[in-house]
Amino acid sequence: MILRTALVWLALTFAASVSFAEGLVIHSAEFGVGKFHRLDNQKHRYGQESAWLPYVLPASANSERTLVTENADGSVTIYFLTLDDLLASATQVSQARKQPISVLNVHGHGMPGGMWFPKDAAEYESIVCWDWRRAADGADENNYNQYYSALSKNEVMQIRQMGEQSEPRFSCVTGLSAWRAAVNKRPAFKSALADDAQLHFLSCVVGLGKAGEAFTRGLAELLFTPGSRARVETSTNFGLGDWSLPEGMGFWDYLSDEQIERDAINYPTHRNDREMAQKGTIRIATAGMSTLLSNRDFMGTGFQKELRGTPVADATPQDRLNSKTEAPAPSLIRIPGTHAYARRLNP
Repeated sequence: MILRTALVWLALTFAASVSFAEGLVIHSAEFGVGKFHRLDNQKHRYGQESAWLPYVLPASANSERTLVTENADGSVTIYFLTLDDLLASATQVSQARKQPISVLNVHGHGMPGGMWFPKDAAEYESIVCWDWRRAADGADENNYNQYYSALSKNEVMQIRQMGEQSEPRFSCVTGLSAWRAAVNKRPAFKSALADDAQLHFLSCVVGLGKAGEAFTRGLAELLFTPGSRARVETSTNFGLGDWSLPEGMGFWDYLSDEQIERDAINYPTHRNDREMAQKGTIRIATAGMSTLLSNRDFMGTGFQKELRGTPVADATPQDRLNSKTEAPAPSLIRIPGTHAYARRLNP
């Protein structure tokens, strides 16, 4: 009955959203992924229609302060240092343009239930975000090379285990509690969102498991009015987003020992996301309802008037559920797409 209700809601919501026009689109990226795209664009020139073109950090930019740039299509990109900076800048852009935010894309490295960047200035300066600052301040080449580092089966299983917690607490991973605090500090951000706003988290595994459900649903309830068409979208899979996927963020995950061993050999040398891309599942939540949509090829970066896919009761097929580790979640977990590790914090 619950699944049927979710399917009806999904169909009605997406059909109704077709009539709404696209407004202000804000792309945002933490500096490390901005540097990745800057070098990736030099090696494989992004076309004008590439979803990743707005995430190419300008040549003259540095990571000392938040940067706001305007794009040729009228959208805006915010390269941010902290969540607080992102919300403040997005609100300022909306107020200056006198336009509500229709789309906010948040691009960076993710974990179940959160993303790897500081929540505020105090955390930015603290030792828990030292690895993040090192990546943000580092050379483009460093961010580029670590992006193409393969995950082992054990690392995938550790992340799945982390997803079984309601809200994991790891160093410099900004989750729902941090969003609540940031929105309470910047209440004008909620007012800047359009009635049919869409928040897309272009990041690995933010929507995975119990942690992903709690984050996606909780953020929608925090930001949106019950009954509105506004929604949050997260991925339950690992994300892909280089030159070879101009359509948007693709997906990858562990499927079999043979597959992950093959990818571990090919990925660091071929450096081609499309070569190993799979069908993926995204988690979608409004204020009061959430569901999963599988059989997806990409997560888009524009206003999605129609979402195609297969609504499912659980993001993970049975064979993947059976492959989860039963060991306790480790004290250190590698941030996907980096050489950095997040440390478990005390409750």
